[in-house]
Amino acid sequence: MATTLEEHAGYLTDRIKLARYQEAISHAVQSGHTVMDLGCGSGILGLLALRAGADNVIFVEETDVLEIARRSITDAGYADKASFLRTNSFELAATDPVDVIVCDHVGYFGFDYGLLALLADAKKRFLKPGGIVIPERLTVQLSLVESGECRKRITQWQDGSVPAEFRWVDAIAANTKHAVDLEADNLLDGPEILDELTLGEPAEEFLSWSTRFVCARDATVDGLAGSFSATLVDEIRMSNSPLLDDRLNRPQAFLPLQHPVAVTAGEKVDATVMCRHKDHLIAWIVNFPRQDLTFSYNTFNSILLDNARLSQTQPTRVAALNDRGIARKAVLSYCDGKRTVAEIHNLVRKEHPELFPTAEATTAFVDQVLAWNTDH
Repeated sequence: MATTLEEHAGYLTDRIKLARYQEAISHAVQSGHTVMDLGCGSGILGLLALRAGADNVIFVEETDVLEIARRSITDAGYADKASFLRTNSFELAATDPVDVIVCDHVGYFGFDYGLLALLADAKKRFLKPGGIVIPERLTVQLSLVESGECRKRITQWQDGSVPAEFRWVDAIAANTKHAVDLEADNLLDGPEILDELTLGEPAEEFLSWSTRFVCARDATVDGLAGSFSATLVDEIRMSNSPLLDDRLNRPQAFLPLQHPVAVTAGEKVDATVMCRHKDHLIAWIVNFPRQDLTFSYNTFNSILLDNARLSQTQPTRVAALNDRGIARKAVLSYCDGKRTVAEIHNLVRKEHPELFPTAEATTAFVDQVLAWNTDH
């Protein structure tokens, strides 16, 4: 919970982001409108919509932070104009169409927090014809980077500060997207615009972009940095580009090289970035033509899965319930709309004593299953 609170405190204290969203929401939301705050978190965007005159705001959030939104909106005096749905929006049944959908699932690279699929699905199923999606457009940007702090993310595994048995982890770190805060002087070239995406429209499952950089000075290339510019409504924009003084308090996405490469002023560097945005996979290729060097990385190689876990995803595998699945099935079989939680606890312990080694473990598991799979 501490990490969650820190994350949302950051969102709530980003004055530039809040000012941009307030301006956009005030521009788009009118009296009589119904608004959906998608992935609402603490509910700040929905609160701005209520202050702008919305008659009703639907807050959609699948984590416990929804309770912060519920309490805050109630304390602000808007309880009669708000509804709170604890669910993943992809699992949310169609509601009466809304006038505006607002969302801040804009990642460090723009698309890398599931924004494209999220808004495409929401617009198709929840938005009135002619309704407004905020943000409405996304510009994806890429830069060539020199940064000692970024370099340390990789080299720390080989600099002698960790035991020798763990030095292999540098390969994992090199295939990982890192959140970093860069300044303008960290950029050797860029940001270059890779794409302009209309949000709410279906996006290709696999996206690929290429660009060429020209190094501004003699330097050491540590990797690439992804950033974004999002158009909220009309010309109201927000960005995390290191070149902007009024950028958001949001990191950039650093895509590293495992081994830094020295370059000279004017040297050309080619980069390709590919993504499968629905499952957050990113791949990048960096080519140094003058030096005949090419490096390739992808975030799939940073997923620490054993062979058994990998085999579970194979389409041809015959699926059978494991012990945990059997336990979940047993718990749900007792949910008949008549039994109390205490009665279900007792039934599971009595009829399935082999499921967990202790009564405490059984109770905790039952509570978890009921919290996620039964109505309040």
